[in-house]
Parts: sequence; structure tokens; C-alpha cells
Amino acid sequence: MFITLVSEFAAFLVKDEHSIEELLAHVVETTLQPLQATSAFISELNNENQVKYVSQYGFKQSTIDPYSTLHNLQDRYPITDAIRERSTVWINTLPKWPDEYELLKALPYENGEKSFICFPIEKRGTPVSVFGIFCEPVIQPDAEIDTFLKSIGNLLSLYIYRNIDLQPHLRRVSTKKTIEANGISHAKLTERQRVILRMMSEGRTNSAIGVILGYSESTIRQETIKIFAILECNGRREASQLYLENLSHTPDFK
Repeated sequence: MFITLVSEFAAFLVKDEHSIEELLAHVVETTLQPLQATSAFISELNNENQVKYVSQYGFKQSTIDPYSTLHNLQDRYPITDAIRERSTVWINTLPKWPDEYELLKALPYENGEKSFICFPIEKRGTPVSVFGIFCEPVIQPDAEIDTFLKSIGNLLSLYIYRNIDLQPHLRRVSTKKTIEANGISHAKLTERQRVILRMMSEGRTNSAIGVILGYSESTIRQETIKIFAILECNGRREASQLYLENLSHTPDFK
């Protein structure tokens, strides 16, 4: 059943151009109906290490008004946990939130659903957004459902982020130096440095990269210095251009 639903969702995506609101409506009304989903939302991780609300479907305004639309990644919320831990968060105690979410305990969810599930949406292996759904019944953690939801998340990622590579200012670097012109081999970069370079090219700060990868900001700073030396470039913008123009489509960086 789940395989059929994933296939049908993929077919829906390729039929036409859709807004995020239309995507969420289809997911709630059709794709996730076996879970009795009633509402869904997407929030995005920005370059200031904040998870910011983007769009939703199915919520009453009175239900969402008490809740903040912006959360610091370091604070304890289900959506921040999903991004930091890169895993699905299952909650089936609504209308009460679990004790570990102190910032939510004073805000019981009063829309009638019993379960909340959220998971990260990744772009090139990096968590960039979080997708959350509310469901009427109690839904226990289940490997098959988890795989199903992540398949939907992967399709959403491909659709939403397919034309989003970088902020425009990172594409307009005056120097035209390239990897080939300088005889530099990206193979000199370690796996961790490759991941950091990719995330750097997405406009993320050292602090944001450190939180996502689980390293201190100092460690990330030292690695960026090594990256600049290996690539023989003069900073983040030039390294980002080198990555985008020469490395982003190579197997080691996908």
C-alpha cells in the first residue's frame, strides 16, 4: 500500500507545477490518508540557526496562534530535535506534549489529534527543513511508516529544492579561478571537509554547520581554514564558487 502511495505522489509531482500549499494539501488529503492525517506544515532551517515556519495546511488559526513560528535550533522542540538528530520524532500523547518539551507543555494541542510526527527534509545529505504532520489516532513508532514518510520527504526535497542552489550573491564572485586551472584535486579534502564545503556553499555559518554536524564552532573554523588552503582560495565566497562550478556534480560531493 505504501509503495503505491509513494508512486502516486511522485506521479502527482510531475504532472504540473505546484505551490508548497498545494503539495501539503495533496499530502494530507490523499497520500497520508492511511495515517488519518489532518494537517501538515513545513518549517525551514535558515542561516541564523533558526527553524522558521514556511507553510501549512489543515490547521485552524486558533490552534496555531499560541505557537511560535520561529525556533532557535539549540532549543528543545520536536522540530529542532528532528533536524539536530536527523531522525523522525514520534509523539502520541496529545493533547499533552511530553515532559522533555518544557517550552510546549503550557501549550496543549487542542485540535483533537492524538499523534504528531515530524522528520527532516534533506538537500544533498544536509537537513534543511522539517516536515510535520498531525494524525487523528495514536500512531506508534513503526519502521515501515518511518520509511514511507521519509520517501515522501525525499520526493518533497527533490521537488522543492531542485532549482535552489545558492543565494545569488555567492554566484557573483569576481575571481574566475577554477579547480582545473590551479591543478587542485578535491581528493585532498577529507570526507568531513567535503561535507563542510558543501554546507558552506549553502550559505551556512560555522556555528550552524557545527550544530548540524555535532562539532564545536572552533573545529569547523579550523577545518574551513584547511579547506581554503587546499583549494588555494581566499575565503568562503571563493570556496563556494569553486565548489559550485567544479565539484557540486562530482560523485564525491553528491
